[in-house]
Amino acid sequence: MDILFWSGGKDAYLALEFYRQEHPQKQIQLLTTYDQSNETVPHQQIPFPHIQTQANHLGLDLISVPLPAECPNDRYLEKISAQFEQLDEPVENLIFGDWHLQDIRNWRKNAFDEMGYACRFPIWQKDLHELLGVLFLKPIAIEISAVKDQFRDIIRVGEVYNRDIVQQIQHLSEDIDPMGENGEFHTKVTFSDLDESILN
Repeated sequence: MDILFWSGGKDAYLALEFYRQEHPQKQIQLLTTYDQSNETVPHQQIPFPHIQTQANHLGLDLISVPLPAECPNDRYLEKISAQFEQLDEPVENLIFGDWHLQDIRNWRKNAFDEMGYACRFPIWQKDLHELLGVLFLKPIAIEISAVKDQFRDIIRVGEVYNRDIVQQIQHLSEDIDPMGENGEFHTKVTFSDLDESILN
């Protein structure tokens, strides 16, 4: 069984799409860590009930890992390891939606290799236009869910993430990655056939 670290945003969705294309026979479960004090996914600022609804739509089991606020890395790894030990089947691969950040990729590989798990990065260094083509052709809506303070004059929470906003970002600022790879902003995926009254 393979575990995809699911944030609820576009990068995790892309990782799922590309991994399924490459390994259509693999059994996948999602794993989401969230702040237990407010039941929200950190950084993305996505309420955990939305994550559960996403998993239900995808037809995938969801492993939920509550964490304390400002959780240190050793505690994070300890909690994840404890969840894996409770699973009925052994874990083979861990899947991540990292795109360009080498330091984050290295940390994941080092940390999880020591625990005996292989890491997979299905969207690593793929062409931006290829990724956007997949995102914007799928029956999903993508919304900006969080923005760093210094970029809020360019991007707003609640704004739709589409080709227009990508072009706007590229035109207005060289300091913002069009995918928000450096944490400039984060996104939330909503499936088009879901009832928004349930999700919010």
